[in-house]
Amino acid sequence: MKIRRELIEGLIEISRENHPYEFFALLTGKKGVIEEFVYIPFEQGSDFAGFNTSLLPIGMRIYGTVHSHPSNSPHPSTQDLATFSSFGSIHIIIHYPYCRSCWNAFDSQGNMVEIEVI
Repeated sequence: MKIRRELIEGLIEISRENHPYEFFALLTGKKGVIEEFVYIPFEQGSDFAGFNTSLLPIGMRIYGTVHSHPSNSPHPSTQDLATFSSFGSIHIIIHYPYCRSCWNAFDSQGNMVEIEVI
């Protein structure tokens, strides 16, 4: 799996702008490249971000999710793992202090995976 550099940099900035609250979005793209995020209205707090699944786009290929952790924890929570298992196969957590290397990718089971930035 690959992700566009401009996209991950933009997601880091959005995470920074939402601090101290969590940010959440879906990831989409084509041919194995994550190129865009789909912003769905969500509820947010300092330790959660939730959304209404009835607002999911119909027929769109969802590669996974992205959300921020206002803490400096790069690891998925129990709730994160439940979300991971429901939406796609790649999940990105961007954590405080939201630097260029302050993010990790995980598979649906919460195992860290590598994503090539292009």
